[in-house]
Amino acid sequence: MNKKLLFSMLGLFAVGLVSAGYLVNSLVITTDVMEPFNVQYAIMGDAGNYVSGDCKDATNWQDAGSIDVGGLYAGESRKICTKIVNAGEGEIDYTFFAEATAGGNDCADAFTAVSVEAVADGEKTSYSGILANVDDGAAPADNCQLTLSVTRGSNSD
Repeated sequence: MNKKLLFSMLGLFAVGLVSAGYLVNSLVITTDVMEPFNVQYAIMGDAGNYVSGDCKDATNWQDAGSIDVGGLYAGESRKICTKIVNAGEGEIDYTFFAEATAGGNDCADAFTAVSVEAVADGEKTSYSGILANVDDGAAPADNCQLTLSVTRGSNSD
């Protein structure tokens, strides 16, 4: 009796499993992933030790490229700003980063890598600023290059 009941129930379970997995319809969405950020950079002021000011007030915005600022003396700073226009609707974490990437060890010793983490609100303009400081004990060095970069997305693991 138990075997007959068992086989009957197995038959019902098999029919239930087959009918539960029957696909009636589906939808496929095709889309592109677009870059939401338009990034520009500015250096505040033209004095050798300019550290104050609001990046929103900068007027000399430019796209990525290269700028020769002449020379900076040991102990001087420049405020470097970034303006990010977020074309997307979502909030996006980003990091604005500056580090010496060329010029040898003297340049790397003269400029400490700095970064700032922030959030770009959807469909708005965000501003961030960092200070590029020349260490007051820095040795003279030629052709130091500071690379400024913006990376988007969460940096936390």
